[in-house]
Amino acid sequence: MASSVVVARTKPDGIEYLEEGARTVWTQISERAQQFPNVREATRAAMRLPSRLRAYALPIQ
Repeated sequence: MASSVVVARTKPDGIEYLEEGARTVWTQISERAQQFPNVREATRAAMRLPSRLRAYALPIQ
């Protein structure tokens, strides 16, 4: 089971993560990513974003 989950999206140059405390700010630094307690909460946050961003929940091992 994952200990935490982040919201991520793919870009041509890698993966970006939803930044802590921001609604639509992205970072390539995983340590700055907002962490969620479970996949359900991360998916809920990803679904609230505009559809053009195509974000998803990504479990962190």
